[in-house]
Amino acid sequence: MTRSELPVGWTLRPATMDDLDGAVDLFNARSQRFHGENQSTLQEIQSWWTSPRFKMADDLRVAIDHSGKLAATTHVNDPGEPYAGIGCAVVVDPVYEDDESLWDALHAWALQRIDEYVALAAPEIRVAALTSAYAGDAARRAAIERAGFELVRVGNRMRIEMSESPSTPKWSDGISVRTANVESDLRAIAAADVEAFRDHWGYVERPFEKELEGWQEFIEAEGDLHDPTLWFLACDGKEVAGVAICNGHIADDTTRGYVASLAVRPAWRRRGIGLALLQHAFGEFYRRGQSIAELDMDSENLTGALRLYERAGMHVVRQGLSYEKELRPGIDVATRELAE
Repeated sequence: MTRSELPVGWTLRPATMDDLDGAVDLFNARSQRFHGENQSTLQEIQSWWTSPRFKMADDLRVAIDHSGKLAATTHVNDPGEPYAGIGCAVVVDPVYEDDESLWDALHAWALQRIDEYVALAAPEIRVAALTSAYAGDAARRAAIERAGFELVRVGNRMRIEMSESPSTPKWSDGISVRTANVESDLRAIAAADVEAFRDHWGYVERPFEKELEGWQEFIEAEGDLHDPTLWFLACDGKEVAGVAICNGHIADDTTRGYVASLAVRPAWRRRGIGLALLQHAFGEFYRRGQSIAELDMDSENLTGALRLYERAGMHVVRQGLSYEKELRPGIDVATRELAE
C-alpha cells in the first residue's frame, strides 16, 4: 500500500501551460541521471499536453517543493475504448528520488484517478493499470512495486553503430520499396500497423478511427521535424506489405536515427521484408550522415523480432520494464500469445 500524503511543505496542483519549461527540465533531469542525455523537448511535451485525447486538467498533476520548484509529476493516460489497460507514470527529480513518501503519494493519486476510468470498461473485461521504469532506476522500480504493480515484460532499446555503409537490402520477388505520401497513404499505413501488431504481446484492439487519430497526433507532435521521406513502404503491387516509420532524430539529437515502427503484415512474413526494410532505413540514415540508429522492442516479442534485429547488426543498449496492476478481473482482451 502507498501513503497518500505529500512530504511536509509540498503541494500538488493541476498543471498549466506555464509549467512546460519546468516539466521539460524535470524529465530531462531524470534521463540525464540514467542515460546522460536529454530525451524530452518542449515541442514534444507541449504536443502531448495539448493533444485532444489528453485531459490535462483531470489527468495531470505537478508537485511543487518547499522552494516553489516543479519537482515531480504524476499523470494518467485515457486509452479510450475498451479501457482494458490504463497507463500512468510518476516522475520525480533525482534530488528527491530517495523520498518514498513523495513517490507513494503521487502513485496514490494516479491510481485513484485510474479508478474513475474503470467504470468505462465493459463489465466483463479485465482492467489493469500500466506503468514502466528503466531497468536501472531502482527508486522508481521500488515505488512501483510498493504501489502494487507486478513486472510483466522487459523491453529492449536496440542500437546499431555503422562504421561503413550497411548491407544492401534484398527484396523478395514482387516486392518494391517507396517513400510514403503521408496524405494519401496514412490510412493504409495505420491499417498495416494495426494488422501487424495484433499478435504482439499486450496489444489491445481499439476502434480503427481512434488508431488513425493517434497517427495524426504523432505527425503533429513531430512538428517541423516530421520528415515523410523517412517513412518507407514495402509494397506488393498496390498492397502495403510492411512499413518502416522512421525519425531523423532522437529528442534534440539529429546525429542519430530512430525507427519508430517496423511492421510486416502476417501474409507477407518470412520473406525477408522486415530485414530489408530495416536495412533500407539504415542505408538512408547512413547516407544522411547518421551512423547510429536505434529502436525499441519487446525482448520476448512473439514474432521473433529480436532475432531479426540481431541479424541486422543491432544490439541491446538498455532495458525498460513494464508493470501491471490488476484492478478488476475478467476476460483479458490483450494479446498474450500467438493465435493458432
